[in-house]
Amino acid sequence: MESKRKKFFAFIVVLILVGTLSINFTTKSIVFNSFIMHANAGSNENSSWHNSTYLNVTIESKRPRINWYDFQKCENTSFDGRSDIDSQPWGSRRNALTETDNSTWYRFIINISSDQGWDNIEYINVSSWHDDGNDSDNNGLLTGTGGYNRSGNEGGNRNFFLVYDNTSNVTANYTLIYPSNNTEITIGNYSENNVSDPLGISGQTETHNISFVFKPGYQFRYAQGPGESQSWTNDTVTNTNGMPDGTGYNATTSCWESFDNKWSWNFNITAENGGENWKGSQDTDSIDRYKSWVNDEFGIYSYTEIVSATNAEIFGAPGERHSTNGSSWYNANFNSGNSANITVRTRSNGNYTLSVNVSDLKHIAYATGSVPYDPLLMLDNKTIYVRGGNRSTSINFSDGGQSVIYLYGFGSGDGLLSGITNWQSHEVNGTSKYTGESGDDGMSELYPNNYDSSTFNSKNSASHYIEFACAIPAGQIAGKYTTHVYYHLRSQTHD
Repeated sequence: MESKRKKFFAFIVVLILVGTLSINFTTKSIVFNSFIMHANAGSNENSSWHNSTYLNVTIESKRPRINWYDFQKCENTSFDGRSDIDSQPWGSRRNALTETDNSTWYRFIINISSDQGWDNIEYINVSSWHDDGNDSDNNGLLTGTGGYNRSGNEGGNRNFFLVYDNTSNVTANYTLIYPSNNTEITIGNYSENNVSDPLGISGQTETHNISFVFKPGYQFRYAQGPGESQSWTNDTVTNTNGMPDGTGYNATTSCWESFDNKWSWNFNITAENGGENWKGSQDTDSIDRYKSWVNDEFGIYSYTEIVSATNAEIFGAPGERHSTNGSSWYNANFNSGNSANITVRTRSNGNYTLSVNVSDLKHIAYATGSVPYDPLLMLDNKTIYVRGGNRSTSINFSDGGQSVIYLYGFGSGDGLLSGITNWQSHEVNGTSKYTGESGDDGMSELYPNNYDSSTFNSKNSASHYIEFACAIPAGQIAGKYTTHVYYHLRSQTHD
């Protein structure tokens, strides 16, 4: 009887198993739980199943994982660069032209995950440089011979270097390493927020959004990219549910590579960790697995400004040539030999020219209408001579041909763009340019802010003060003659 019951039970089990073959396994009304058969010690069963446990594989990234980044401009003109960074209105200017006016603040913002905890992040380095039309330099040559701020090429207006130092594991330090005088680049504050990474390791991965704020100065290098009226190549940078994606993203290295616009500012953001779990015997392939980086670009509009100029005063007598120089007769005898030469303060963030023009001078009495016109109440502008800037030879104006005189750069006398034959090179340092850097004629040297003759590092020869001279015709009526002086500063731009 016992044998019949066992056979009947086995028959029922076979029917159930055969019946399952006709069931639609996609039917949502069927709920399958773990199917476990327990055999009795005394039964005649030869197999047993257990499927309530799991195999878990946890994968740690040796590198920091850069999930997202951007270069952004603050749209709030009253922002001080330090307070309430994350509440400001920021707009992306990555792969686009933007302003440089010594008042607009910018930030690099980056989202980074560390699977060994945030204390494993040691440095985040932000370097940026004007590419000079060549994208082969991937990191601004920060190390090695001829590297960062290389002589005759780079300078405070052509590159900068920011560092986030987290090695203390207490409070990170955000520092401007170069330029060091806080003139060409002004550092702001930084913000740091803990956020979640949907794809991170629970209880282990730490993710931060970090903003690095800075402000470029007036002569921050012009970078037109493809041209001011052309479209930039703009690789996408996205992150959906923790998955980074974009044209320049490399999932193998967790790095972004997007150098595809020449004549731009290139930037590199490199995150470096200490390799807490993967040093020594765990890392034997000699590959630096502890750094991830971003390479991308932005552009800068041209900026041109004549900041200041002073009046030129000449004293003399008919039939003689007199000038603003300290050696001229009036200054030597009645002004203690002091020069009346002048300086013009300019700003340009590109290659530039500076020209000067004067029209005929009118006697004050004639200009005010107190006396009728007489040829002797006019000084033709052909009697006026000018030198200064990088022009060491004094030349005069003419009615045809030499209507303007170039002090920086050279060109034909009409002052038209088409007539310019040579541009003065962009200044690598400083936020302004003075005529009179050479300190000639007994006047003190004037260099851009916080620079002297030993550190100026200009691509141009030091300029001279501007000297005006007048070859006064014999028989010229005494009195004061005057006219406006027109200076024209022009930056070289590209469409």
